Amino acid sequence: MILAGIDIGTNTLRLLIAEAGPYSFHEIYAGRTITRLGQYLARTGCVSREAEERSVSALLDFTEQIRRFSPYRVSAIGTSALRLASNSSSFLQKVKDRTDLDITVISGEEEARLTLMGVTRAVAAGGAQNRNNPLNTAMVIDIGGGSTEIIMTRSHETPAVVSLPLGAVYLTERFIHHDPPSREEIDMLRQSVVEVIESRAGMLKPGASRAFIGTAGTITTLVAIDQKLVVYDPARINRSVLTREALDDIVQRLGASTLAERGMIRGLEKGREDIILAGAVVAQEIMRKFGYMSMLVSDWGLREGIILDLYQKLNNTEVPAG
Repeated sequence: MILAGIDIGTNTLRLLIAEAGPYSFHEIYAGRTITRLGQYLARTGCVSREAEERSVSALLDFTEQIRRFSPYRVSAIGTSALRLASNSSSFLQKVKDRTDLDITVISGEEEARLTLMGVTRAVAAGGAQNRNNPLNTAMVIDIGGGSTEIIMTRSHETPAVVSLPLGAVYLTERFIHHDPPSREEIDMLRQSVVEVIESRAGMLKPGASRAFIGTAGTITTLVAIDQKLVVYDPARINRSVLTREALDDIVQRLGASTLAERGMIRGLEKGREDIILAGAVVAQEIMRKFGYMSMLVSDWGLREGIILDLYQKLNNTEVPAG
């Protein structure tokens, strides 16, 4: 069954068209466009006209690809920016009028559930019931442009989810105003991140044996930088490991670099130069707070979870993890 999923994020819009089955998942087409939908949203409370136009244009391009492959069903999901924007309804209507796409805006908890579906399928080699499956007992983080979702898993228990107001776009706009950023700006950014994590730490009680898993654009970009990838390769990213030592080195390098210098860093996706530092600091401080020395990385996440969930609903069946 050919299905399409669209992840409408605060920074990036992603399209995935795949042929899904109970034991198979074959990618047919994948596309992504950085539109910065949440630009200035934290300050104004609204999606700007420019961000709206960039995003509608990207969705029009996506619909062209969707028509090429004629999927059975399309699921378009909106996240943090559309949860927060006061003009979210008018944006959704404009998208419907110009692209015929119906966007469903989901909660942070639902976003985390779908993300976990994608991550589980990517890293649970041998299936979800495998005793060595790292998702059996894990902390999973998804650092987005508008928020960070933390998911705590434990065998035979419903995952616990905490959504933190720590988005790479919002943090950058709030704290980083110079190029390169000043030491004071980085310190204030870090202090704010630490305060938010500390305020929710009581809800997050990872045991010493928990695996630590990261997904989404900030994390995969940091791994691509660590591996010095000239061309992004999902096969090299998925199930790779990012150490805290490597992350600390990357944060130090980013903090001392201008935007132009970051543009020369291998592995750093074009369009992410300004926000990668803030996202990296969030990852760094979560690892420090909970004592993790390394992170297992999943190239799969929300976008894949959207399709897996859609397949499950259409077939009234649970999709195997591995």
